[in-house]
Amino acid sequence: MEFIRPDDYLPRKSHIADLKKYGIGLIGCGNIANTAHLPAYRKYGLHIAACCDVSEEAARATAQKFDIPRWTTNVNELLEMEDVAVIDLALHPEPRLDVLRQIGRAPRPVLCQKPLALDMEHAKRLKEESDRLGIVLGVNQQARWAPAHKALKTVIEQDLIGEIYSIHHHMRSYQDQAGWWWTKMNNFNIVDHGVHYVDLCRYFNPYPAEEWSRVHCTTAQLKQQNAIDPLIYSANVEFGPKGGRNPLMATLHFNNIAKANRSHSNTWWVDGTEGSLWCTQDTLYMALNKHKNVVHEIKLKGTWFPDAFAGSMLAFITALEQGQRPPVTTEDNLQTIAMTSAMVISSQEGCVVERTDVLKGSGSV
Repeated sequence: MEFIRPDDYLPRKSHIADLKKYGIGLIGCGNIANTAHLPAYRKYGLHIAACCDVSEEAARATAQKFDIPRWTTNVNELLEMEDVAVIDLALHPEPRLDVLRQIGRAPRPVLCQKPLALDMEHAKRLKEESDRLGIVLGVNQQARWAPAHKALKTVIEQDLIGEIYSIHHHMRSYQDQAGWWWTKMNNFNIVDHGVHYVDLCRYFNPYPAEEWSRVHCTTAQLKQQNAIDPLIYSANVEFGPKGGRNPLMATLHFNNIAKANRSHSNTWWVDGTEGSLWCTQDTLYMALNKHKNVVHEIKLKGTWFPDAFAGSMLAFITALEQGQRPPVTTEDNLQTIAMTSAMVISSQEGCVVERTDVLKGSGSV
């Protein structure tokens, strides 16, 4: 019995008549661009027209490594290149507003690396400024296009497991290496790395009319660690009104300071009234009530790095081609950032935080 095929979850470019006309101008030639964005674009035949970085060395080295025809250290110069039709904004959040304003002088559609911002106020300003400047701004929550996550979403949409009532994520990893930028970032494990799983929690929700409503988050910090803030969180997420009688809940746990790498894992569980789904990063499992004592095991093709980055960009270009809004809009992403913001407040103050309170606090409601 075949529930899903690779064509259902791997990046697709069949909806784009001419990829060449969507030349990508990369702004930011750092590690993530060189290890994920550009390898993905090269693998799937996307046209990389030019790259830009404030560091001449970084821009030149990136262009040479990936055979990019032109490079520059000046955003305005990049925007003068006629074959740059789409901007891949692969910068850290802090300088994005200024760069967005530069792009506004010669607007192009922009796919912004996640997270859109580290807090609600900055995210709201980026949204408002892109709207004012007439820039189509999408957010590169590329984990949605990781093969395992896309496959899980595809099967959820087939309604094979009935009414879904529980989404659970358990992640074990290690990012407490001394000297890396993330160890110096406030609340990194929630607002930066953790934003993937917060966003996926919302993405897997099969009831789009029921947005998350409140969250309670706890964290732990080791006595001796390099990171300035906790690298462990556990969050209980509610959908719907208060009282614990809602049709859906989610639990998210991320231990990012587990040194034993053989214990590392990344697993999602989705439970419904007619069965359960769960997936690791290379296998999707399904147990259905009507198939007693059977576990369907589906080996998946592709990997998060780099395939998800191609999936995100191709979906963005497809939306442009079809005259549709980006697959992850700023409005949608504000709901994700609201949850990470609420998790930080909850963990620091030891309380349940309402989504509406976070949105009102930023003036978004």
